[in-house]
Amino acid sequence: MLIKLKKPLKSMRVGLLGSRSDTMLSVFKEKGLHCELISHYSEINNTYDIVFGSGVYDLVSEKYLELPTYGIVFFHETPLPEGKGNAPLQWTVENKKLNITVTAFKAVKAIDAGAIICQFNVPIYKTDTLSVLEIKRRQGIQGCLKIILEEMDSGYLLMRDQSGRDSYNPKRTIDDSELDCNKPLIELWDKIRVCDNEKFPAFFRINNKKIILKYEVEN
Repeated sequence: MLIKLKKPLKSMRVGLLGSRSDTMLSVFKEKGLHCELISHYSEINNTYDIVFGSGVYDLVSEKYLELPTYGIVFFHETPLPEGKGNAPLQWTVENKKLNITVTAFKAVKAIDAGAIICQFNVPIYKTDTLSVLEIKRRQGIQGCLKIILEEMDSGYLLMRDQSGRDSYNPKRTIDDSELDCNKPLIELWDKIRVCDNEKFPAFFRINNKKIILKYEVEN
């Protein structure tokens, strides 16, 4: 669906929501566009033309989703509808994907189910650790947002329904950091490199003892 915008992008009231607002803010500054930081979705009202969100971990109440003229646009790091749900970076690597695919979509009541506005790929290399993947996540969000703003600056917004294989990623637990010590280390690398060294380090067990394993990639 092609939506013709009612006013120029520079005249719009745009909000940024979520813990990665700074990632999106840098794009607006680069383009010389005004936007506002929103600390909680309850601050959203019908005077906003569009709201972009990233790093929002609470479900947004349904009544707020349609208040902005063009809705709320979230970013999710999988090729939706594949990979809805939790921990997209970790599951992307463990599922042997070659790219982080950042999807911008219009938020609806169902989780990660709205119309797709843009998808942007960032390649994953075999030595990329979780900290590197976080940087690439931000690069993907910025790349996606730049494309959307360029479209909006041209006076339109393109949305298409999600299609293809639908899947859902479960919430990760401490058990997802446990390694099978019977497997070769090279086979375990993808599982190791998406572990958080401080919060959820990789580990294995020997004689009922928990052995914690931390990693580092040297340049």
